[in-house]
Amino acid sequence: MSSYDAQDEPHALWENLSSQQADRYALVLAAAGIPYRFRRSGWGWTLEVLERDAPRAALEIEQFNLENPLLEDHRQLASQSSPPAPLTLTGVAAALLLLVFHLVTSRDGAHEAMIMEAGAHAARILDGEYWRTVTALTLHADARHLAGNMLGIAVFGTLVCRRVGVGAAWLLIVLAGAGGNLLNAWLHQTGFISIGASTAVFAAVGLLGGVRVFPMEGTRGSAGTEQSGFRAWLLPMGAALGLLAMLGSDVQTDIGAHLMGCVVGFALGVGYSLVVPSQPGEARQNHLLLAALALVAGSWWLVLEGA
Repeated sequence: MSSYDAQDEPHALWENLSSQQADRYALVLAAAGIPYRFRRSGWGWTLEVLERDAPRAALEIEQFNLENPLLEDHRQLASQSSPPAPLTLTGVAAALLLLVFHLVTSRDGAHEAMIMEAGAHAARILDGEYWRTVTALTLHADARHLAGNMLGIAVFGTLVCRRVGVGAAWLLIVLAGAGGNLLNAWLHQTGFISIGASTAVFAAVGLLGGVRVFPMEGTRGSAGTEQSGFRAWLLPMGAALGLLAMLGSDVQTDIGAHLMGCVVGFALGVGYSLVVPSQPGEARQNHLLLAALALVAGSWWLVLEGA
């Protein structure tokens, strides 16, 4: 077995390989001079290579499968050039975090004051208080408003995590939600104020469509088992329109923020797929998750500092 420095970023190329498949792929990579390692996972073995070697390793193995059509299940394996999306409960964790924010900001009759200090006040955002675009995502008018957004972020946040990884997903969702609030403020240009994680929920839906246009290596769409291209965003956009129909009936609903979140999420998803051609490894995902948490915490620190 070839090896590499433990500090190098690993990339999981295949999961749940049998011992025979693992031996076969080890020979292919060894012949090509590509460092690799195996680790036990699930029902079999996971093949890992360096991130920089992942495209070449995938090409070598797929070429081997094409040249040996009688070997078992090669077409099935070719459709699994990336591991299955990992299970994650971070969507539920994010929903619970919204609950915590609501309980803390609603106690002792401070709710109205918090909305004024940290809500997405259009004029004050355009005056330079950009942190409001982030803090507004964590504020809710009442329990009904909160419950709907908790459900939305749990479902769609989890789906984005399964598509691009936990850290990248939450950083993109926060950035797209904040971008939606910023664009909405620019459109209003007045004292208009909005709150709620629904902008981030719609941003997540937009992201799901955006990252499907140019699927990254490390997702099923890049291997041809899932439709890609501009038609791939029709399903997420249909989900967005369905959500808009359900949530837009309330006179207090900020439809503009929902639409802007979806638009910014879609654009950010497309851009991310183009700039980051393969899914980052676990270490980098952790760094991205910390960046997302730091962005939220830093925005609230600016609010409390000015209070």
